[in-house]
Amino acid sequence: MTAATARNERKVPSYCYNCVAGPDFMNVKVIDGVATEIEPNFAAAEVHPARGRVCVKAHGLVQKTYNPHRILQPMKRTNPKKGRNEDPGFVPISWDEALDTIAARLAAVREKGLVDDAGLPRVAASFGHGGTPAMYMGTLPAFLAAWGPIDFSFGSGQGVKCVHSEHLYGEFWHRAFTVAADTPNCRYVISIGSNVDASGGPCAVTRHADARVRGYKRVQVEPHLSVTGACASEWVPIRPKTDPAFMFALIHVLVCEHGVGQLDLPFLRDRTSSPYLVGPDGLYLRDPDSARPLVWDPVAGRAVPFDTPGVQPALEGRFRVAAAVTVDADDARQPLADVEGVPAHTMLVEHMRKYTPEWAEGICDVPAATIRRIAGEYLENAQIGATIEVDGATLPLRPVAVTLGKSVNNGWGAFECCWARTVLATLVGALEVPGGTLGTTVRLNRPHDDRHLSVAAGEDGFMAQKFNPTDKAHWVAQPTGRNAHRTLVPIVGNSAWSQALGPTQLAWMFQREVPRDFNMPKPTLPDIWFIYRSNPAISFWDTPSLVETIATFPFTVSFAYTVDETNFFADLLLPEATDLESLQMIKVGGTKFVEQFWTARGVVLRQPAVE
Repeated sequence: MTAATARNERKVPSYCYNCVAGPDFMNVKVIDGVATEIEPNFAAAEVHPARGRVCVKAHGLVQKTYNPHRILQPMKRTNPKKGRNEDPGFVPISWDEALDTIAARLAAVREKGLVDDAGLPRVAASFGHGGTPAMYMGTLPAFLAAWGPIDFSFGSGQGVKCVHSEHLYGEFWHRAFTVAADTPNCRYVISIGSNVDASGGPCAVTRHADARVRGYKRVQVEPHLSVTGACASEWVPIRPKTDPAFMFALIHVLVCEHGVGQLDLPFLRDRTSSPYLVGPDGLYLRDPDSARPLVWDPVAGRAVPFDTPGVQPALEGRFRVAAAVTVDADDARQPLADVEGVPAHTMLVEHMRKYTPEWAEGICDVPAATIRRIAGEYLENAQIGATIEVDGATLPLRPVAVTLGKSVNNGWGAFECCWARTVLATLVGALEVPGGTLGTTVRLNRPHDDRHLSVAAGEDGFMAQKFNPTDKAHWVAQPTGRNAHRTLVPIVGNSAWSQALGPTQLAWMFQREVPRDFNMPKPTLPDIWFIYRSNPAISFWDTPSLVETIATFPFTVSFAYTVDETNFFADLLLPEATDLESLQMIKVGGTKFVEQFWTARGVVLRQPAVE
């Protein structure tokens, strides 16, 4: 477990998983029982994507361990009043008293029922950064799973500070909770606000450093010169929050100035809905008998179902369809005769015609000539038609990608940016192929370990989706959580991560007021709220109103490292066993967030280096 290197010195192998770019392997150097420094674990160089290196955050774990302001024993609140100007009066208590207090509260909840009269769980929990606390909380998840319904609606920053739009739309479009370039095989990356050399951890830094040596080009588009921009081949300054205009202009250049003849025609024709015929009402024209979407067969000179064997449908033009039906969101069928059908690709071209580089220049301050040059370089480097051998299979090689950073793929304009990035990849066939734009993992869909296994064929040639129902017969009108994710957000589904990726701000807002025409039960407060590695009072927006709501929670238990802005209102503080003091084994391997691409699979142990 540990390797002695001197009489009073030893090195303890462990891991750091303090952000979504982990885990990274490390050694803790301990002298006379005191942790003195963090070192890389080069013994893991053959299995760890960053070759055993850790980032600077891990080196701060020594200071974290010996912080004089740490909570070192359970503490209880003695002041029943909760407020920003109220001293909580925390006093030390024994572990027995702390655990007995929690057990009594939980027993009272179980006696009343696990859900309250509004149908909401009486126990709530908030965890921090991107699911990483699970790598430190030991058996707490197992306890909560055994307990029964838990409300995870009270977010700690999700939707505000994560890449929220990318999470939802990425999983919807190509099973990509997060999106990355296939950096080892990529030649050209348009990086829009993606500060991956700072936020991607040592794995991403290693991959991009290797790529620069190999000669790939990264164009960094961002208002300020970041660390990643400084390491890029080119920095393109842009006005803040105008990224959609820049990206729309890139699409314009590809589809309106270069045209479909220079794009990946087989990919668009055979693997996307680009040839599907759209009717005057914006719905797909469908075969009257099978209700399958229609495409135009230029050889037969008529519309046929998209899955007709041997058909090579048209992407451009306007066609008269003798007979078709449309099916709306309520499954109402409308028969049509002698109706015009337009391929979806033609509609895209017509829609993007107005988004010229000159139009974009006036909005984003990027010169039109620069936009055209970047679009041309992107198209040229896509190497349309190239292939590569991977594990004995011949696959398309499209070594170009567009990556988005936080605030580009979240907040105002995020949908447009995520949509444009996906379209740019699709136009050159660079979506989910070697060298191109790849998803890294899934969280709304299962299984998490292999996102490809989450893909199943659905209707109309698309992937099957697990939406929350919206039809009258199946719509969940009564919320099952305080952010009403099943009721309000079809795309978020109802998996273990869905609550955290739903409209978490609503759980907080609804405690203060509900909309005027709110026709659902007013959300109640949970009887017990657990907090672990989370500080929503400052990681969410609107701190003043948030802390007023937190102060009304009847009983809050916080696993505390120090007193912070949220656990200041807690009733019990339980000392956290920090990174260098606790024991846990986790799985590693496969693909994770950011650019954590593992070729090895196994487990890694975090073990106590100090007491």
